[in-house]
Amino acid sequence: MLTLISRASRRGVTLAELLVVLVIMGIVGGVIMRVIVRQQRFYASAAEISSTRGDLRDMATLLPTDLRAISSPGGDIYTMTDSSIDFRLPVGVSAICQLGAGLTSVVLPPSTLASKSGVTSWITAPVSGDSVLIYDEGASTATTDDVWRPYRITAAPTTASCPTATGFTATAAEAAAGVSLTISSALPATTPQGSSMVFFRRAHYALFTTTTGQVMLGYFDCPAGTCSTMTPVAGPFLPYSATTSGVKFAYYDSTGVVTAVPTSVARIDVIVRAKTAAPVSLTDGSRSYLTDSLAFTVSLRNRQ
Repeated sequence: MLTLISRASRRGVTLAELLVVLVIMGIVGGVIMRVIVRQQRFYASAAEISSTRGDLRDMATLLPTDLRAISSPGGDIYTMTDSSIDFRLPVGVSAICQLGAGLTSVVLPPSTLASKSGVTSWITAPVSGDSVLIYDEGASTATTDDVWRPYRITAAPTTASCPTATGFTATAAEAAAGVSLTISSALPATTPQGSSMVFFRRAHYALFTTTTGQVMLGYFDCPAGTCSTMTPVAGPFLPYSATTSGVKFAYYDSTGVVTAVPTSVARIDVIVRAKTAAPVSLTDGSRSYLTDSLAFTVSLRNRQ
């Protein structure tokens, strides 16, 4: 026997119920999306702020490394302004293994020794046109006549013998790997074998604007006496201004007084100011550019 089920007894979802469910789902979805957007904005702003402060910290690591070894009384500072500095940058050290004929050339120990105790080390190997300071002990045993004398390398370095008898090398292979340098003038007789040598180049830091309009700290050096193009090394920073410059140098003598005399500089104060590349906000408020700054002091080791 068949039983008929009336249309009214069937269970289902009415149109009104479906609309209510859709509205609730839309509200919940909207809330979730709003939270996600807020989180994305927060993390993007946090990353932007972290990047800007990272640029500032890079400056506090970069500049002291190069500036601290400056000898102001020795003429290491060529020119200085509130947004740039030209100075003598050490790029290598060594010692005289052998004196050449006429004292116009010297032989250096090789940079790589099995003993790992070599005295020759450089960031980049010297080339013709580079400069070097060679220590002259003077005629007396007193330190008052000791002086670092500047010379220019006038020919490409060549291999030469640094004999094992000098104590700088231990094997025939090491002895044969010595480096011969020809210099611009004869050494005085008071510069003996074993004298220290410091290789240097002119280097330059300055605030500059790139072709894309960013204000960066730029750097170039002058290998072989020919200066390279400006290369950005940190930034972006605020543009130059007499009061709120992106990079500002101030120079002080040993008494703490501001000086414009390069040979009197005992310390260099640096202030760097940077602005985020995009507007930021860590809350749900309006977004704006964040400006931050960092100040540090570089005390020169070789000051008066």
